[in-house]
Amino acid sequence: MAYVVTRPHERYEIRESIHTPKGPRARSLANFAQLSDDVLRTAAARATRPFDAAAVRAAAERAGAPIRSTRTSSGRTDPVRHFVESSRRMAATVEGRPAGPRPDPGESLIALLDFAEQIRPFTPARAPGPLRFPPLAGLVAARRVRPPE
Repeated sequence: MAYVVTRPHERYEIRESIHTPKGPRARSLANFAQLSDDVLRTAAARATRPFDAAAVRAAAERAGAPIRSTRTSSGRTDPVRHFVESSRRMAATVEGRPAGPRPDPGESLIALLDFAEQIRPFTPARAPGPLRFPPLAGLVAARRVRPPE
């Protein structure tokens, strides 16, 4: 999965995560000051894993990178359209899951966090409630009640 990081002097970089025998590594796919279709094509050509240009564009927006937009004249994306595109990407990922080896858990976590971030604006605000963990306080109280041996 490709992602965008901020570099010094108002520069940005598209990277991809790869898993090696020595652990996870990041590989640079493209450097840019302004994201354009040419930068996305360069990154896609260098990628060794599936490259999702829409997800990279969204990551660049989150990183604050200037984007040469081809979508609308105002340069903004429609949040409903963005949500629908993200939902379709997630559904395609679920349907295309390989039957053989397990997918990389890091990539799955990043995809899930990205999806959750995209649907968050469409969920109603709510006050934080109590945690729903197993009640550890009950275990502590039970130990205190037991007579000493």
